[in-house]
Amino acid sequence: MKSNKKHFAYYDIASQADNVKTFEGKRYDVRGIWAVERHGTTEKLASIYYRIRTVKDDQFRTIAKRKNPMSELKPVK
Repeated sequence: MKSNKKHFAYYDIASQADNVKTFEGKRYDVRGIWAVERHGTTEKLASIYYRIRTVKDDQFRTIAKRKNPMSELKPVK
């Protein structure tokens, strides 16, 4: 049975993502519920969720993205 997911939720990022990029151009590695910036700064994933533009998996494939900060984070087919 095929699932037609319309959005990529916070818990999807925590379980499937390896890294994310925000609209400001910052890149974070995902470690469970934590987002770790390249310089070592950590933030909770929930606090940056609405700033996330692109979500990538451990093989650097895009698995979700959004076009602008006001749109939903949608899975990529």
